[in-house]
Amino acid sequence: MSNCVVCSIETKKYKCPQCYERYCSLACCTTHKELCTRKPKESLQVVAVPAYEDNGHVPYVQHVHEAFRNVVDHVDEDKVPEDLLKRLGESEEVKAVLVNPHLRAMMENLVNTDTPDILMAQAMKEPIFTELADLCLKIVDADNPNLEPVG
Repeated sequence: MSNCVVCSIETKKYKCPQCYERYCSLACCTTHKELCTRKPKESLQVVAVPAYEDNGHVPYVQHVHEAFRNVVDHVDEDKVPEDLLKRLGESEEVKAVLVNPHLRAMMENLVNTDTPDILMAQAMKEPIFTELADLCLKIVDADNPNLEPVG
């Protein structure tokens, strides 16, 4: 772990909610707040995306900052039709795997992390997570000949 952005002495433990720089203490937090040049999060315009599009697909993301609108327009291939999402929700196999508290904690960490790519790579090394991923793919991408059978 690297040093505090303010004092450069202590190991950084806390994160500024505006610029995400890290600092070590309340004293350094106070100093950083006075010097922080990043605008507060509230000043960002968040654009709400409709829950469902005309083609029956659920959007890849529910809220998109306007700077990323063009990026979201290119993720059509990642959209899952509503009927397949419903089948995922109704799958007894998926429900049975999601009972595992370790898997639930992993999923919660993935949702709340600043580095989902790193946590996803770690999660894919866990057998319980890959079991869930395989079950989901079996339902969502059943026509894919490259999928290995689950089990």
